[in-house]
Amino acid sequence: MRLFHKKNVVDERELMEMFQVEHYVCWITFWALLISIFYQLFFVDDSFSQVGGEWCVFMVMAFGILIGNLKGGHFDYSSRPGWKYYLFYSVIAAVAAGVITLIRGMMIGCYKDWKMAASAVGRMGTNTFLITFVLLALFGTYVKYRRKKLEDVYNEDDED
Repeated sequence: MRLFHKKNVVDERELMEMFQVEHYVCWITFWALLISIFYQLFFVDDSFSQVGGEWCVFMVMAFGILIGNLKGGHFDYSSRPGWKYYLFYSVIAAVAAGVITLIRGMMIGCYKDWKMAASAVGRMGTNTFLITFVLLALFGTYVKYRRKKLEDVYNEDDED
């Protein structure tokens, strides 16, 4: 008996159910790993060298998902690439980065007054907003290009 079979023994419905389970487990693992890294860095006072392995696994997952989705011309389940989407998610990223900066700065005591805290949070939020907006716009433009290219390939195949 061979250990690994080449032939699928599941039908399409079972395969789709398996893909759905894998999808949810992948995203739960992705976000749990990110939360675990932040928790260890902020509340347990672990150094980055102690969570470096987890960070590497997280980045492999993040880049794998990103590259796979870009190659397939996929952007998001619930929206199409556009400036409203870029703006919305850039603001969310900026607020999250600002809150993390504020909490971390307060924990290590690097703010002498509220002006210093506001300045640090403002800089981090602004930088995060700009970087996120530019990256989303670049990825969105590439997804539009990739979808157009894939549609052209499929349309050429239909004409034959």
